[in-house]
Amino acid sequence: MVKNVPTDLLRSFVTVVDLGGFTKAAEALGRTQPAISLQIRRLEDLLQTKLINTTSRQFALTDAGVALGPYARQMLRLNDDIIGYFTEAALEGWIRIGVPTDFSHAFLLSAISTFASQHPDVRIEIESQLSKDLSENLAADKLDICLAIAPDDHAPYLVEAATIEPFWVVKDSFRLDPRAPLPILRHPDPCEYAQRMRSALRLAGRNWRTVLVSRDVSGLQSAIQAGLGATALTPATLLPGMRIGRADEGFPPLAPLRIGLFYKHAALSKAGHGLAHHLLEKIQKSGQQNH
Repeated sequence: MVKNVPTDLLRSFVTVVDLGGFTKAAEALGRTQPAISLQIRRLEDLLQTKLINTTSRQFALTDAGVALGPYARQMLRLNDDIIGYFTEAALEGWIRIGVPTDFSHAFLLSAISTFASQHPDVRIEIESQLSKDLSENLAADKLDICLAIAPDDHAPYLVEAATIEPFWVVKDSFRLDPRAPLPILRHPDPCEYAQRMRSALRLAGRNWRTVLVSRDVSGLQSAIQAGLGATALTPATLLPGMRIGRADEGFPPLAPLRIGLFYKHAALSKAGHGLAHHLLEKIQKSGQQNH
């Protein structure tokens, strides 16, 4: 029976995935390409499953490899957090971080500001985009870290996630006509909020029509305050002049979603790991507050 999974094997696996190949992983870890391949085989033998399929110079994760990803990243994060805790070296360098427009990021910006004030030699550049755009930019190495709504299916580079509860939001004076299609306001597809609104209405047998599509949450908030219709928000994005749509007036419950912390572990600097650890605490507290 397997008792322990060596972190060096997990680090090789994650580095191959993050850097896109065995050769780059070997260079980053200061090892040879055959040594990295051997470590992957050792990990596969240990877990008794195939993790990576290789053809010529290409590789693809198996279903087991995809499933291992979040566990491996969490173990490496904990391992590196332990090392960082007992290392007093000052953090420095440049970090590019993305925060979502489709989730209130005020508390995230506050957390980033606090971290920056504690580590004056760290320079931080912040991008605010839709979650799907943040994920694409992280994959393209245009960001070092991002916080984004995690999809229900495979979420590459996901390290940790916290569950949040979205709800229907309308103007204070909004009255729902049960005979007319519900006017909904949403982000462009693909959007986890829009998917949950449509699924809930479909299950409830309720018709709807899209009256406004906005890339930014402020556009949806303004449309709500103007009384144009209903949308899905979280507690942190509820503003004065809005109210939560109730089940007894025809608003079906929305499925929960996750906000996740994403980064390429192998490509992240020591300062980046420090910021990621700091933000993770904020995400977890946010998830607890929104239950």
